[in-house]
Amino acid sequence: MKISRECIHCLARQAVEIAEKATSSAAMQEEIIKKSLQELGQLDFNETAPEIGFRMLQHSKKITGIDDPYKILKEQYNEVAQEIYEKITEEKWLERAEDPFDMACRLAIAGNIIDFSVGLKLEPSDVVKSVEDSIKHDIFGTGTIALRKAVEKADNIMYIADNAGEIIFDKFLLMNLPTNKVTYVVKGGPIVNDATMDDAMSTGVVDLVRVIDNGHSAQGTILKNCSSAFISEFNKADLVISKGQANFETLSDVKDKNIFYLLRAKCISVASALGCKRMDYVLTNY
Repeated sequence: MKISRECIHCLARQAVEIAEKATSSAAMQEEIIKKSLQELGQLDFNETAPEIGFRMLQHSKKITGIDDPYKILKEQYNEVAQEIYEKITEEKWLERAEDPFDMACRLAIAGNIIDFSVGLKLEPSDVVKSVEDSIKHDIFGTGTIALRKAVEKADNIMYIADNAGEIIFDKFLLMNLPTNKVTYVVKGGPIVNDATMDDAMSTGVVDLVRVIDNGHSAQGTILKNCSSAFISEFNKADLVISKGQANFETLSDVKDKNIFYLLRAKCISVASALGCKRMDYVLTNY
């Protein structure tokens, strides 16, 4: 999915938010914002938004020397998600569900609300609401039955993670997949609140399935920048489960793979590309 005009103001907003999150120094903030806006001024409309966002974030890291300004916030949302996960487990939502696989998919999608790069003023209560709404909300796209059939046919499943916190909700779906066939993918380094190997370890995902990183620290999955080891795994997969907007933005032009996208459509550009409404719950074989 190439960048659209609607993406520009969102990226400009991110430039300011990145600067404010990275440092309290007004001089450094101004330098980060100027460098980021220069990237926007030179953008190529054949690129994806995550490619441009990655370059913007590199300026912040270089100017401040801080590699992971969202570290504390990620840890906080891992804790919020863990509390909700334990409540769902204790109340046996999946065991009581008419269709546990459908419920697991809904919970995985609900967790995608945890996103610090799309301008949502997110509170822990918003995560709770997303989870509660997921039970009754219509799902846009091909739906959970199509994914279940694809899982049954697959020999090698790649599950590409999105955000910290969210990966705890992924555990519900992972436990409803043939875990011996699943490779779970995190980022090769910190970028906003995207999940890294540290998150996979601290949340216990590594105890459920094999976990690798993609060798790159950009939002989404920019294949040309990922490691050869990841590309080899990607090529072997006969089913890819892709979480979140950035992964949709960077993989939606890949037409020779069986990819299912699970996300909340949190921005107009992504919703328009999918043909759904903003904030819809989406599960689609695009």
